[in-house]
Amino acid sequence: MFNQVTILGSGLLGASLAKAIRKENLANSIRIWARRKATLDSCISEKWCDQIEEDLIKSVYKSNLVIICTPVDSIAEIIKKIAPIMDQGTLLTDVGSVKEVICQVAKEAFAHSRGKFIGSHPMAGSEKSGMKFADENLFSGRSCIVSKLDDQDKQEVEVISDFWEKLGMSVYELSPYEHDQAISFFSHLPHFLSSTLAKSLDQKPDKWKNISGMGLKDTTRIAEGDPELWKQIFLMNKNNILQAVEEWEKSLNEIKLYLKDSKNEKIYSFLKDGMNFRKKL
Repeated sequence: MFNQVTILGSGLLGASLAKAIRKENLANSIRIWARRKATLDSCISEKWCDQIEEDLIKSVYKSNLVIICTPVDSIAEIIKKIAPIMDQGTLLTDVGSVKEVICQVAKEAFAHSRGKFIGSHPMAGSEKSGMKFADENLFSGRSCIVSKLDDQDKQEVEVISDFWEKLGMSVYELSPYEHDQAISFFSHLPHFLSSTLAKSLDQKPDKWKNISGMGLKDTTRIAEGDPELWKQIFLMNKNNILQAVEEWEKSLNEIKLYLKDSKNEKIYSFLKDGMNFRKKL
């Protein structure tokens, strides 16, 4: 698809993306930019990395596609820096899990740029972080949300969508606003609940923890995610997440009342609805 792709950031998503691009033969050359020289030195020894570059501006030269895979709170600043110097027709996308703020910054930054920006959010990841956990199949069978700017050319959106599809993803198009709403319920809220459950159990006796089953491990698995990354996400999508939490609290209070009043049929119906949701999911 591309002669050269630049990936900014070589953590779990960046390195996995490079591996997947190499596996599917989507680029002749893959260039990696990272803030730390030690990280770049590790990358250049890998089969999925053809070039490394310490200078952010130089890293995007002559690339047909640039993908920002840095922590979500740094994406907007990177967009501002590279938009003015992008080559004619170069596409820029990102993997951030918050889109409205990022897309608004991109709209302003690309008003006079020769390049084009289309926001992306591949719903792929892990509770693990770092390049050592990179997986060439991380994106296969997962969903990806594409968020275009208001005046975005349909053909450019199709190129980005096609790119993610070639990595095995199912692509959906949502506005930045709708993306942040939907993700607050179906991604950010689950992490919020997993973390709060883990936090509430932390001080319980060790012997109680030792007898826990797989249900607890499954429910709290995502709480193992990078706290710094999730702090950024929570703050950037704060209003939507608070709304999602409030709606969940209604459900929590509902089952609490049923249990308090020993409403057998209501409890059964509540649990059955949850079971059916999970089966459909």
